[in-house]
Amino acid sequence: MCDPAIGLGIATAVMGAVQSIAGYSSERAAARESERAYQEQRQLNAQAADRGYQQAQAKLKGSYDQASQKAEELLVQRLQTQGTTLAAGRAGQSIGGLLTDAQRTEGKDLATLGMNLATDQGDYNWTVNDLYASHKAANIQAAAQRKAMPSTGGLLLGLGGAALSGVSAGLALKAPAAGGGGGGGITNAGASAGMGSGVKFNPSAFSMPKLV
Repeated sequence: MCDPAIGLGIATAVMGAVQSIAGYSSERAAARESERAYQEQRQLNAQAADRGYQQAQAKLKGSYDQASQKAEELLVQRLQTQGTTLAAGRAGQSIGGLLTDAQRTEGKDLATLGMNLATDQGDYNWTVNDLYASHKAANIQAAAQRKAMPSTGGLLLGLGGAALSGVSAGLALKAPAAGGGGGGGITNAGASAGMGSGVKFNPSAFSMPKLV
């Protein structure tokens, strides 16, 4: 028949080991799920940032296309104005002034286009920087939700603790050995110790009185 103390110790150790293994497996599953969610969120963040970059680039490209088209229109307009002036048959300083005025008007309009493009370029740079900062912050926030994978060392410590708990439970239940207590009764060793303490044993002091 199995000693109850041993049985209790084994049962305690097994229960502790099962709990440690179950906790370890649960933490691993949670860590894997958090890693999957983290990688998925990173992809979503990258896609959102890419859409923002594409929209900003398309807007800036539209501004450059419009400016280019406007510059061509200004060139055509200047040439037409100068052609009309030359066709009128004017001569002298007046025709030179008219031609110069047409060029001056074109240059002024081109300068306005350049300023508008510079503003659009600045808006584009600000948008790109903002998108980058938002993308980085979103990734940091996603990383903060990640759960670390539990270490094998932690599992081993848990199993070791379960074994120690089993041993402690068994020792607590096991009865002390016979004679191990501090009960009464004078032992031979105690008597010998008493006799060796300087007190002489007198047998006559314990003799029974004689019956008359």
